[in-house]
Amino acid sequence: MPSTSSNYKNNDNVYAAYVSFSNSIGKFGYKVGLRGESSEYKGELTQTGEKFSNSYPVSLFPSLFLSQKLNKDRELQLSYTRRVNRPNFFQLIPFADSTDRLNITRGNPNLVPEFTQSLEASYAKTFNANHSLLGSVYFKHTDDLITSYLEKVTDDATGSEALINTFTNANSSYSYGTELTLINKLTKWWDISTSVNLYNSKINTDNVSGSSQDAMWSMFGKFNSNFKLPASFDVQLSATFQSKTNLPINNNPRGFGGPGMSQAQTAAQGYIKAFGGVDLAVKKSFLKNNALSATLAVSDIFRTMKTIQYSESEYFTQYYSRLRDPQMLRLTLAYRFGKVDMSLFKRKSPGHRKQWYGRDAVNRFNMTSL
Repeated sequence: MPSTSSNYKNNDNVYAAYVSFSNSIGKFGYKVGLRGESSEYKGELTQTGEKFSNSYPVSLFPSLFLSQKLNKDRELQLSYTRRVNRPNFFQLIPFADSTDRLNITRGNPNLVPEFTQSLEASYAKTFNANHSLLGSVYFKHTDDLITSYLEKVTDDATGSEALINTFTNANSSYSYGTELTLINKLTKWWDISTSVNLYNSKINTDNVSGSSQDAMWSMFGKFNSNFKLPASFDVQLSATFQSKTNLPINNNPRGFGGPGMSQAQTAAQGYIKAFGGVDLAVKKSFLKNNALSATLAVSDIFRTMKTIQYSESEYFTQYYSRLRDPQMLRLTLAYRFGKVDMSLFKRKSPGHRKQWYGRDAVNRFNMTSL
């Protein structure tokens, strides 16, 4: 029987140079950048002497950011970027992990980097300092998308046929849509933020499975309501909703335009049913300058953040249900000491607001205290 352990060494080199320039002319601002990059990868299974290598020639990655202030409370922005995502160590290592006989995984040393081009245009408007609007449209296209892939091969550990989870480069993927974010300060003690993202996404896997998953329109929405109460109490109510959507096209968060996703797309066809959830957190501050705070938070109040997924391929039909983050009651104590320069934590995005409780775009809860 082949060895169940692997001694694998690799060398991954990336060579890059970057230049950027920014300036403003009156109310018009711009920033341009260009990065040149090449990479090479070498690996070896020392038990067998089997070697693997992959190199990528110099590629150029331009970026362009334009802004035009129409007046003191309105602004237009346009941006374009080209980026690269290289496969990681676990996606490249050719050794099969058979620890779980029902979920055997193996990397693919022949993977090449994926390249993504993103274009986004946005409009920001502020109304009498208490209300703001940010609207944007975006498009993202990826070539050689790194995607998980299921194949039937001979399992080295048993000598019999088995389904192996591995990785491959799909033809391409795209997503496009529009997002609207509203920030409303209703009173001195109450503000709300609402975000709605309507998008269409598709992955082309003709080179892998002989067919592509149909494109689908979906919607993601998020709502936050913050209350400042007497006696240094703060309350935040947060809700999210994800409509029915196709299987995620990549494992990256929204970042630069696009729907939030939580896991890698497989070559199978399928969808995820609609889901959503509501969270609540209460914070009490103490001492001078509110240096000490206690936060009590409960996630998924109604226990609805359940991911139900359907997928099918030439090998299987699967229904998958997962409650990734069960209801949780958490108490956090925090103490601030010393002088803190809060300007270090500020962002320029009109949609940013200080939050001490939050959730990512799909189904992970993270609670923090500031």
